[in-house]
Amino acid sequence: MSPAPIVFSLAAALSLLATGCGPSSSDRSGSWSGTMDTLASGVVEVRNTDDALWTQPWQVEEEWRIGSDTSGGPEELFGDIGSFDIDAQGRVYILDDQAQEIRIFDSEGAFVRTVGSRGEGPGEFVQATSVDVSSNGEIWVTEMQQGQLNIFDSTGSLLREERSNAPGSITLPYPGGFDRVGRFNVYIRYPLQETYTRGMARFDQSFTPIDTIPIPKSPFEPEYFKLVGDDGRSSSSMGVPFQGSFHWRFAPKGNLWTLLADRYELAEITTSGDVLRRVTKEHETLPVTAADRQEYEEDAKWFTNQGGKIDWSKIPETKPAVVSFFCDDEGNLWVEQRTENSEDAGYLFDIFDPKGRYLGTLRLPFSLQVSRDTTVRNGILYAKTTDELGAPVFVQARVVKP
Repeated sequence: MSPAPIVFSLAAALSLLATGCGPSSSDRSGSWSGTMDTLASGVVEVRNTDDALWTQPWQVEEEWRIGSDTSGGPEELFGDIGSFDIDAQGRVYILDDQAQEIRIFDSEGAFVRTVGSRGEGPGEFVQATSVDVSSNGEIWVTEMQQGQLNIFDSTGSLLREERSNAPGSITLPYPGGFDRVGRFNVYIRYPLQETYTRGMARFDQSFTPIDTIPIPKSPFEPEYFKLVGDDGRSSSSMGVPFQGSFHWRFAPKGNLWTLLADRYELAEITTSGDVLRRVTKEHETLPVTAADRQEYEEDAKWFTNQGGKIDWSKIPETKPAVVSFFCDDEGNLWVEQRTENSEDAGYLFDIFDPKGRYLGTLRLPFSLQVSRDTTVRNGILYAKTTDELGAPVFVQARVVKP
């Protein structure tokens, strides 16, 4: 498939800016202690202190979970939750990455049916990458490496197969799927001048092409320790630990949000990459401890046992203050804190409102594993976690706002 030209509207971007802020001035709403300024470029700069805007914090109350620590049948045991989605009735669709099948549960967590299976026949999967549910209840299963999209009806019967992207490549976690305004995004590589770039080919819900947009680019290239073979090529590599990381998510109104973890910098951008809003927060970085280095050395044994070398001078002295983030259906941003106590990992999230104002820190009753599927819809949090033995679990919880 040849991607359509990228078309962007300056007027639309200016309209978004106009609705997001007033004239160039500081906005001190209520007891908020930060500042919000519109620069000459039109970018809204939001600077947060560490003082919470909340007078009463939100609470998260678990409703039910599906996984190895529940008392259900074998259909509730997952080898790995590769992807999940929720339909308009609250039914949950979970792709078990190991079993290569979709399991459907109702809004109370009761098992409904299984869709698909491992294999090479119609309606079977070789390496399913993600599951998504369309607005009319169709189940769209992407096989990125096969360049194929399998579309089932709500009962699990195969309707048709579509070619989704050039086969032979795979990126996990898969960045595509339905965005918040209902467009289906397919990860592709396409020619740009004398090289290739990554992008999203966008389709409507009948899989009719709309356009192609670029994927947000990280401002830095991750560093790796590389083992070079006798032929002069890198045969294996291992990432330098505690580097900064770059993440992006679809936003509810069709834009994107990004996070630079080492700077604790969030940015709202258009699909062309123009920055609309930049959000920062006062924070402290965490030191890389001797225990951190020892743990990395243990993890790197597979690499060093092959002859790979670790250049310890490249390992940073500090770690980023945050890990990842996601955006809920109201446009609030949930940013996962990095903690000194490993037992707190995945429990603490800084919450920002859609304007980028820091509301406060929320502690979850379980450790959340942030993925592209993690979301809050109509006050319900849907997420992955693990049990005490590290087995994958799907959890549904209610977000209570005083």
